[in-house]
Amino acid sequence: MDSWVPFRRSDTAKVVELVRTVAAANDPGEHGEGVEVVVEAPRRRWWQALLNRDDTLAQARIVVTRDGGEVRGPYDIQLVTAHGADAAHRLGRRTGWAVSNSNGLAFLIHKGPEPDFGELVTGAVEALAALRRQPRDGGWRARVDRGITRR
Repeated sequence: MDSWVPFRRSDTAKVVELVRTVAAANDPGEHGEGVEVVVEAPRRRWWQALLNRDDTLAQARIVVTRDGGEVRGPYDIQLVTAHGADAAHRLGRRTGWAVSNSNGLAFLIHKGPEPDFGELVTGAVEALAALRRQPRDGGWRARVDRGITRR
C-alpha cells in the first residue's frame, strides 16, 4: 500500500488497524527485511517553520515485521525529525519505554513482551507531538512502507 491514510491525532484507530493488518499478514516486504508503518506529523505552518528553523517532515517509523515477515520484539519506532539522533532523548522518561541513539538514529523501544499495537501507535504519535510542540489535531497521515533495507 503506497497511499497515505489521513487521521486525526485524537483518533488513531485507523493507524492501529493498519499496523494490525501488516502484522497479521507476516509480510516480509520487498527485500525480505520487514515492513514499517510510517506515521507523519503535519507540516508546520510557514511562519512557524521560519521562526523555529524547522521545515522538515517529522516521521515515526514503526517496525512491524522483521526479516522474513516475523513479528517479534523489540518493538521499536525510529524517529526521523529535525532533532536527528537526539530526538528520542528529548522526550524524557516514559513507563514501559526505552530510548536509544543508535548509529546516529533516534529510537523509542517498547519493552513489553507481546506486541501492543495500540501502545506502539500512541507512543509514535505522542513522541512526534512532543517534538513538534503539540501540532494541530488534523493533517496527520500514515502509510505502509514495504521497501525496507536494514543492512
